[in-house]
Amino acid sequence: MHLTLRQLRYFVEIARSRSFSRAAEHLSVAQPALSQNIAALEAELGAKLFERHARGVELSEAGHRLYARAVELLAGFDSLRDHVEGRPVRPSGPVRVSIAGSLAAVVIAPLLRRVTDLYPDVELTVTEALSFEVRRQVESGEVHLALMPGASELLGMEALPVFEERFMLFGTYGAMRREPKQLPFAEVVQRPLAAPDRGHDLRKIIERAASSLNQPLDVRYELNSPPMLVAIVKEGLAYAVLPVSACIEAVAAKSVAGRLIVEPELTRVQALVWPKDRPLTPAAAAVRDAIAHVMAELVRDERLHGRLLDTTYINF
Repeated sequence: MHLTLRQLRYFVEIARSRSFSRAAEHLSVAQPALSQNIAALEAELGAKLFERHARGVELSEAGHRLYARAVELLAGFDSLRDHVEGRPVRPSGPVRVSIAGSLAAVVIAPLLRRVTDLYPDVELTVTEALSFEVRRQVESGEVHLALMPGASELLGMEALPVFEERFMLFGTYGAMRREPKQLPFAEVVQRPLAAPDRGHDLRKIIERAASSLNQPLDVRYELNSPPMLVAIVKEGLAYAVLPVSACIEAVAAKSVAGRLIVEPELTRVQALVWPKDRPLTPAAAAVRDAIAHVMAELVRDERLHGRLLDTTYINF
């Protein structure tokens, strides 16, 4: 049997990306060369490895059997030099991560510092997106893993819940100075609000709370951008229900202020998420653990406001 490491690397990247074109882009190779290598691999193994459809490709039954073994073989080969030279095996290779919303700005610097210090051979790429975009990216394989809310809504995923964040009502600094430190949600719904559209996870949380009180929301502006929502609040055009991470700079500048929402308290869980059918590479697993560590430090240092969760894996 004549199999090459190049064929296995190409196969694994296509399986993760679920697209020949995206895999070719990630690998910086021409798509025809990618297709030729996969065709040669399928011919050598005597099995069809991918099922093609309009949205891309999925692993066939034989492809699923090959995938885990291919990841293991490539990780072993990549660590071969370290083993021979008696050095500890270091994770290496590309890792793509997507972080939903305002958490990215808080997490990115300490995360890059930790990964650079501990895993210098890891090539980390981090993108920021709205939660529904992050969901698409992790489901399609554009990223290895994601830090996002609403993980329980995703099927076929493995998740590591990390952090439960609380929401506050934000208004101009002058207006909120007269408010008590905690506001019942029944008072929140009486304010003119700026909020994301109904497809956004934050809007769903607010809508559910309002429905439980049989009270409508007074949403004056729909904006799917935390910076835009903060800008509306700073101008005094409306209030906004947001996590503290979205307003750190504005609060520090005393242009906005927040009050904790109670009765009910509004929270959401941020989790690390990756597909069950595409196990993480050693490098991606190292980055996952680095993100969990950074989140814990940020909460302990009160740079993130909320509650650390018992980090156990959950399958959806």
